[in-house]
Amino acid sequence: MITHISRPMRSWILASSFPVLLLSACSSGSTDVQQAAAEVAGVARVVNEVVITQGTPVTFADLSISGMSCEMMCGGAIKKALAQVQGVSTTEIKFVEGDENDHAIVTYDPDQVNDAQLVEAVQKIHDGQYKVVAVAVTKQVKGDGAASEDGEAAEAADAKVNAELPALRLPSLLELLSLILRA
Repeated sequence: MITHISRPMRSWILASSFPVLLLSACSSGSTDVQQAAAEVAGVARVVNEVVITQGTPVTFADLSISGMSCEMMCGGAIKKALAQVQGVSTTEIKFVEGDENDHAIVTYDPDQVNDAQLVEAVQKIHDGQYKVVAVAVTKQVKGDGAASEDGEAAEAADAKVNAELPALRLPSLLELLSLILRA
């Protein structure tokens, strides 16, 4: 029976258990095996085409994801899994604490990968912990510079797709403590 553990051994045990603790903190409770096997056909899908006159056309998908509880580990795991899919060029995670669904904005080459493969890659992470509930695909297409009714309709659609939500500033712990002490 070992009664004394050396200092380097204790450090190694602590260091190796830290990632396990982070992964378990990222879980949202029990995972359902059927959730991991959810079909991509059950995901709501919207496709928009936007006509651009300058630049290189790109295709991106906004994946609405449920099951995320943190930005660092959950968002990092999703970003890493999507980066390994051939044809994906960038991934941005939009996590808002308390929201039911968070988002992964993925820029990809539609000749190499489709949005169904992106959904599948996300839903395979951590035994199906994350579920993609909706996909909004935006395909940019090159158009001529002529002003027409179709061009105006495309500009209106572009304005709807590129909407930004305002940032929410949360007070720091020190600010909260100082407010409590002042009262």
